Amino acid sequence: MSFLSDYREFTKGTEAHPTYHTFSALVALSSIISRRVWIEQGYFKVFPNLYCVLVGPAGNRKTSAMSIAKQLLRELKSVPFSAESVTKEKLVMDMFEQERIIGTLPEQHKAQNTYSPMTIMVTELSEFLGPSSIGMINFLTTIYDQDFYECRTKNKGDVLITGPYLNLLACTTPEWITTYLRTDVISGGFSRRAIFVLETDKAGRIPFPEVTPQAKAAWQRVVEHAQRLAQVAGPFIWDPAAKAFYSDWYKNLEMPKDETIIGYYETKHMQLLKISMLLALSEETDRILRTHHLQAGLELLKLAEENLLRVFQGIGRNELNAAAQKVLDLFDRLPTKTFRLGTEEVTCPTIPEKDLRAVMFKTVDQQELDKVLTHLIDTDLIGRGQLSQGGVLRTFLFRKPKKLLS
Repeated sequence: MSFLSDYREFTKGTEAHPTYHTFSALVALSSIISRRVWIEQGYFKVFPNLYCVLVGPAGNRKTSAMSIAKQLLRELKSVPFSAESVTKEKLVMDMFEQERIIGTLPEQHKAQNTYSPMTIMVTELSEFLGPSSIGMINFLTTIYDQDFYECRTKNKGDVLITGPYLNLLACTTPEWITTYLRTDVISGGFSRRAIFVLETDKAGRIPFPEVTPQAKAAWQRVVEHAQRLAQVAGPFIWDPAAKAFYSDWYKNLEMPKDETIIGYYETKHMQLLKISMLLALSEETDRILRTHHLQAGLELLKLAEENLLRVFQGIGRNELNAAAQKVLDLFDRLPTKTFRLGTEEVTCPTIPEKDLRAVMFKTVDQQELDKVLTHLIDTDLIGRGQLSQGGVLRTFLFRKPKKLLS
C-alpha cells in the first residue's frame, strides 16, 4: 500500500474523474512534505512543488476532487492556505509570515534549513488571478523555483521571502482559458511550470455515495502516512539504475511541433523529477529515487499530455480557433455510434451535420463554420460521411478515433 493507492481507494466512490483525484493527491502530498526534500542537480536543486490546473466543463466534479485534497490538508493542520481571492502583495506577506526552520539537516545542507510554504487551492482560477490576471501569473511564474523572493511593499517596506515553496491546485473551464489567457502566457513561462489536466467526463453517476469501511480505513492510512512524512528531510539519493534510466530518457526526449505546448515539454524533465520524488515519498520515507518511480511518473504525465493540446487549441490570433475548439468539445459530450468507415468498423461520437450547424449558429455564421469544419477535416480531427436513415442518405460528422488520426 502507498499514500497514493490509499488515496485512490478512498476517492473511487466519487463521481470525479480518477485523473483529477491523482493530481489533487500529488499537490496535497507536495504540500505535506514541503521544501524539506530535494534533488541535487549540480548548479541548482529541484523541489517537489507543483502547479496543477484541473480543466473541464462546468459540473464535471473537478472541484469535488480538489475539495478532498483540501480536506486532508485541513485535517493535518500543518499546511498554510492562501485565500481564494487575494492580492499579490497580501500573498507575499502571508508567505513571509510563514517562515519555518527544518532544524534536522546535516551541516552541509544548512542553506536549505529555512523555508516559507504556502498552498493555493481555488475553485475558480479566474477569481484567484483577479481582473488583471497577468500580474498574478507573472508572480506565480517568478517565485516558482526561486531560493529567495524580494518584494518592495507599500506599507511594509522591503520583504525578503527565504526558501519560497508555493503549491497551486486550481479549477477552470476550457472556455475561460480560450477567452482570457493570451497566447504569450500559454507559450511562455507559466505553461512551463503548470500541469493542465483536462477531462470532459465524470467517473460515473453515483446516486447514493457511500464512504465504505474500506474507504475509511484507506483514509486513516493516508493521514498516518502524511504524519510520518513530517520527520522526513534532506536530499534524495539516486539509485544507479534510476540515474541511468533518467539520463537515457532525457537525452532522447523529443519536442512537439505545436508552439502552444512546446513550453511544457521544454521543462517536462523537471515535472518528472518532482512527481517521481512524490511517488517515492508515497511509498517510503528513505528518500531513494528508483527506476519504477520515474516510470510511474512518466505514466502520470502521459495522463495529462493526452489532452494537453486540446486545452490550448482555441488560443491564437485566428478568432475561429475558439469555434473549432467548441466543435471538438461538442463531440466529447456526444454518444458513440458504430459504423463502417471504408473497410473498417469504428466506434466514435457522431452527429448529423445539420444538427451541428444548428448548435453552432449562435457562435459563428455559415461561412465561418464552413472554414472551421474544413480545417478540422483537413487536419484529421473530424471526418464527414453518409449514413442511410429510413432509406435516405444523410450527411454526418464524426470525431476520428485516435487510431485513425494521421
